[in-house]
Amino acid sequence: MTAFVGVWNAPTFVAGVDEAQLDAIRGLFAVWQAKYPRNLLRSQYRDMRVRIKPSGNIPAEAIARVEAVSEWPDKAVSALAERSVFEGFVSPGGMQDPFELAGILDANRFDLELPQAITSAYTHSCSFITTALGDVASGEPEVLIMARDALWSVARWDTRRRVVRDALTITDTDDHGQPTAMDAWFPDVILSLTRRPSGSWVAVSRPNTLNEVLVEPLMYDPQLGRPFGRSRISRAVMNITDRALLTIIRSELASDFYAAPRMYALGVAEDAFSRGKWQAAIDRWFAISKDEDGDTPTVGQFPQMTMQPLTDMYRTIATQFSGATGVPVSNLGIVTDNPPSAEALYADDRRIVNTARTQNRIMGGSLKRVGQRVVRLRDGRDVSDELSRLDTSWANPSFTSPSTSADALVKLSSVFPWLSESEVALEFAGFSHAEITRLLSDKRRAQGGSVLNQVLARQTPAVQSAVPDDVAG
Repeated sequence: MTAFVGVWNAPTFVAGVDEAQLDAIRGLFAVWQAKYPRNLLRSQYRDMRVRIKPSGNIPAEAIARVEAVSEWPDKAVSALAERSVFEGFVSPGGMQDPFELAGILDANRFDLELPQAITSAYTHSCSFITTALGDVASGEPEVLIMARDALWSVARWDTRRRVVRDALTITDTDDHGQPTAMDAWFPDVILSLTRRPSGSWVAVSRPNTLNEVLVEPLMYDPQLGRPFGRSRISRAVMNITDRALLTIIRSELASDFYAAPRMYALGVAEDAFSRGKWQAAIDRWFAISKDEDGDTPTVGQFPQMTMQPLTDMYRTIATQFSGATGVPVSNLGIVTDNPPSAEALYADDRRIVNTARTQNRIMGGSLKRVGQRVVRLRDGRDVSDELSRLDTSWANPSFTSPSTSADALVKLSSVFPWLSESEVALEFAGFSHAEITRLLSDKRRAQGGSVLNQVLARQTPAVQSAVPDDVAG
């Protein structure tokens, strides 16, 4: 879809929509239009497609000619997103995929869609996951799960019920960025709106059998006054990034002066620099004749400038960025002479690891409701006690070495011997769910072979005693 900042034309009349629904659609459209410029700005910062803000002591021409970019805004998002790794749905009893959702999730490429939705949530403060019955005849999954970007979606929150009250998702635009297709989500119906070439809108209605809005938000740091959270690319991040870009430009300009030291010459003739001052600065041999009074000219060099203050400034700005986002300074391209120890690396990651654990718990609640809706749409059932206990499993957001994990597991197993027989121990050791499944399968296969050997060993003497003596020879 085409990005555009301007005035959109909200639908004034939609065929097949009643007055209450039209009011809700126009209200949602107005909220989306108000939020769009700021969401677009955050996307531009993450993609580094922003104009550098001018500085009073740097010529505008220099800012325009020097290309300065920074990946720090992207680091603010990706450093946390890569620690939110969804591994699947589980039951309190430890059963993996208790409601056989793997087939539907695989048909919807959920392993590809969810990481993008999480990244989008950290970029814009939230993203949305919609569920609806799919058109199987046209090749869609039985239940269609779609991740929606907040740049092209909007929802309103029901504070009393703690759910989405209604939502609007824009699915297509024209070449000028004007929406041409939208889906409006209500508790009792889903409306697919299409704009005709004449500019009028028409809606196709689909019943919603669950009687709840089939839109679930994934939020970063939701608060009482901001139920849809806030962006990782905050005002502080954008301001710090602007100052980092200006420091890069200053360093680039200063490097030219550093490469060509400033010289001075006193008492020289007017034609001493007939070839040009730059040529005189780079010549290996340089001769200056005496002046008209016969005095020898004085040639000297101004004290050479140093790049160290700019380097220190850049390091200071990186430290401020790390404080604002929790991203370790070492991930921002700041190299130290002495590599940190494993304990120091763990301490640096502690804040972002804690943030990831909190976020996984928050998003886990949203994904739990998504899983419940998929089961209810597929099976046509209500929320049972077993379905209400559906839970989510996430990979450990803390990056630890295998030797450290193994040592900790040995110490825990000595205190809790039964821990070594649990799947949690394998998760603690760093194995993925796919690897745990294979390991347990191999274990059951080996145990089955061992039991068979024991049975055969017990039966062998009886078989031998049944054999006649004359046959034994």
